[in-house]
Amino acid sequence: MADPRSLVTARLVLRRARARAGSLLALTATVAAAVAAVILILVVTDGAAALGRAAAPAGTPDDEVAAAVSIGAASLSSALPSLLLTVAVVAAAAVAQLGRLLASAREHETDTARARGLSRGQALALHAIEAVTVGIVGTAAGVVLAAGLAIAVGGTDAAGAALSRSAAGAVVALLLAIVLVAALARRSVTRRRGARATSIAAVALIVAAAALGLWQLGFARPGGFDPVVALTPTVVLLAAALAALAVFGAIARVAALPVGRARGLEASLALRQIARRLPLSGVAVLLVALTVAQAILAGAFAGTWTAAATDSAALRVGADLRVDLAPQSASPAEVAAVSGIDGIDEVAAAVTEVLEFGDDEVSLVALPAPLAPVVMAAAGGAADPAALVRAVTGGADEADGDDGRDGDSGDVGASAAGAVRADPVPLGDDAAGLSLAVTAEWTGADASASLQPLAVLRDGRGTVIAQPLTLSAVTAERVTAAADLPEGEGPWSLMALVMRIGPTPGVPTGSVTLQEVSVVGGEVLDLSGTVTFGGGDRERVIWLADGRDAAAVEAAPQALRVAVSDAFAARFGVAEGDRLDYRVAGTGRRGEVLVAAVVGAIPGASRADAVFATTDDLLVASLQRGTTFAPATSVWAAGRTEADGALSAALDDRAVRVAAPGVADRMVGVLVTGWWVSAVGAAVLALIATLAIVQSLALARGPELAVLRALGVTAGRQARLRAVELTAILGGAALLGAAAGGAVALLLTAPFVAATTPGILPVALSFEPAWVPLGGLCAGLLLGLALIVGGASARVRRAARHALVDEEAR
Repeated sequence: MADPRSLVTARLVLRRARARAGSLLALTATVAAAVAAVILILVVTDGAAALGRAAAPAGTPDDEVAAAVSIGAASLSSALPSLLLTVAVVAAAAVAQLGRLLASAREHETDTARARGLSRGQALALHAIEAVTVGIVGTAAGVVLAAGLAIAVGGTDAAGAALSRSAAGAVVALLLAIVLVAALARRSVTRRRGARATSIAAVALIVAAAALGLWQLGFARPGGFDPVVALTPTVVLLAAALAALAVFGAIARVAALPVGRARGLEASLALRQIARRLPLSGVAVLLVALTVAQAILAGAFAGTWTAAATDSAALRVGADLRVDLAPQSASPAEVAAVSGIDGIDEVAAAVTEVLEFGDDEVSLVALPAPLAPVVMAAAGGAADPAALVRAVTGGADEADGDDGRDGDSGDVGASAAGAVRADPVPLGDDAAGLSLAVTAEWTGADASASLQPLAVLRDGRGTVIAQPLTLSAVTAERVTAAADLPEGEGPWSLMALVMRIGPTPGVPTGSVTLQEVSVVGGEVLDLSGTVTFGGGDRERVIWLADGRDAAAVEAAPQALRVAVSDAFAARFGVAEGDRLDYRVAGTGRRGEVLVAAVVGAIPGASRADAVFATTDDLLVASLQRGTTFAPATSVWAAGRTEADGALSAALDDRAVRVAAPGVADRMVGVLVTGWWVSAVGAAVLALIATLAIVQSLALARGPELAVLRALGVTAGRQARLRAVELTAILGGAALLGAAAGGAVALLLTAPFVAATTPGILPVALSFEPAWVPLGGLCAGLLLGLALIVGGASARVRRAARHALVDEEAR
């Protein structure tokens, strides 16, 4: 019966601590590293809202920013637990193993104390005192470490944020103290069978949870807390590390079988020792494999998220900077003014409409052919603007060596049969205005004085404007009209001439024939055409730049050549060469498209189902069927995103969209830094635990050195033997961890990025690890392991020189 008198005195506690100061110091360092890592992760993520608001482009309304911040915070709440849990798991595993090693080292003194009357409750009190002390000291050291690192990186504000998170660090330290007490109190060899069964059940549960998480992660969506997103990365990493451990154990046991027949001491001794001491070295294998796998996942997430978020933003916006002006349209003067802004390299007006194919709505994007490859975003290779233009123009511009800035869109003969091919007429560099003369024959009342000619012009940047011409003379034989060219950047081109009739007493009937079109400051243009009014028509296109002769104005309309997205092709079941009829949503305009190419995505489209055309061809296709066309309601610019403020000011303080992660995405982007902090913290924890495990192996095998020395094995050879053994353990763990981490990264990265970031588009999501920082982190971890191996080898060399065979060795 145990003596009820207390043996738990301060003197006993101090002596026990002094005797195992190295182990307690390792435990304290482990707690400090875990506390520092958790605090730094929280500090990094605490600034997400401020970073998100700072990412809002100029002109964005405050309510939209607030809504995006709310979405980003909800998405971040799902992903943040995985970072903290991974650090906690590695720290708990390290503390548990260090605690078991400490308990094993104290086995004799514990038995002695029990023999002298130490009860289980008193022993538990001793463990609790030590654990609490380790937790308090470790918390203090971790907070100081986190504050110091925060000062070095972010200044005093970051240090204040780190200190404000001390409570979270204390909670982590408390949990680790509980783990330490459990590890120190673990005893009784008779319970191995039950512990083994429990371990098997735990491993099965982890593997099943990992499989379930991977399956469900594909269905997760950002914007709210999801436990699947919160837990899956940690569980999958644990399952991968356990798989690596299982493979390591199997390889070690199989490799140890034939070594008895092998010649040489190095291979046989190292392999036999690894196989015999798997319960101890297995923990090091697990921690190293888990750490390497986490580092690879961190690198995969960082690179994939950065590329996917940036490319998705570029695909959504369509250009580096974009301003939507709807319901107003972009004028040539506004576009020319934007081109002069510092930081803007090129600018173009874009048409963005919604087309209806049956009951389905599709996004239309149209840009001037020469400028589309310049202003349209390639989105990291997700789109190829130059290929889009070549597909819908037949490659005429490139074939002719024409940059299109002179008003010529290319060779008309390059178009497919039955497809629109715009053929604008250049007005010349010195053009100042446009004049025309027509003759009219009326069967009823003379409506010549009510004629309202309209010229559809295109400036040098491809911006289209409908310019009314003012009647200058009206006679029975001839009607003339003229107008100055509007403000804009030359050279100008003529796209169409529309003849309109204003208010008249009756319904006008008759015909109008184009006699002459001349450029003010230029030459007479060789244009002709005739239109007939009747049945209430008051607007007719008298001439159109579609490359057909004058008689073709009354001919059948042609199809518009378009490139369609993969999503469009899949929905409608079309391929290159197919034709579809469409309507323009909200208008009476109709048309037909000819699928010229199927591409992965259309930058700037508001939907995944999208089509792309050139603005010239779109205008001509519209005017072949009527007298109205879709105006350019968006301004796209290539340049620096920092020019968003000047761009907004130039366009009446309208909101600017930039090809960069938005508010919510930028908030989630702090996870990139968080993953690196978590990976570095896990690496430090793994190195501390590995060092302690290697030291424990050295203590357990101390008598072996004297035996080998007695057998004639020199100190240097023993050192090499130990180095080979440890290199096999730690190097094998690192290789298996890399393989496991690669598998986890391939399976987990893409769905995890999509599940945590609201703005990610599937077409922009590809596996792109951040190789440079990943290589640096892995190199640092391997360097630390190499130093541990080198230190252990040096200690073996020193100890083997004077080792003597004693009673324990016998």
